Amino acid sequence: MSDIIFFIGRVLVVIVMVTNGVAHLTKERPVKYAEFKKIPSAALAVRVSGICMLLGAVGIVLGALGDLAALLSALLMLIITITLHNFWTLEDEQARATDQSHFLKNLALIGGLLVIAWAFSNGGGINLIAPVWAPAA
Repeated sequence: MSDIIFFIGRVLVVIVMVTNGVAHLTKERPVKYAEFKKIPSAALAVRVSGICMLLGAVGIVLGALGDLAALLSALLMLIITITLHNFWTLEDEQARATDQSHFLKNLALIGGLLVIAWAFSNGGGINLIAPVWAPAA
């Protein structure tokens, strides 16, 4: 039962990563926001972060180096959170509230990713590709 709960939790966390990863690769809004926040090479940074989100999501769901995938995804989210959702620098109350909401959502996501990394490193969860790699009996 705990393996199923862990797998469902991984899928729920990954939904956010996949949704944002696809948006970073296909939409201009994330690029415009990164430009607004004065991120150097904004288009490249957004596209690379989208690829990283999708790769991390695959690793987490499949359990392929799931602990490393979750840790690197948490690091990526931390960088994104601090650089793009720095609400403490904003004067406009509505913009400040919006960025603070995104900041807190990302903190929760980072927490979830760290729990996933911990669980994988302690032998938890279903590894969906292990049977492919397992030696024949």
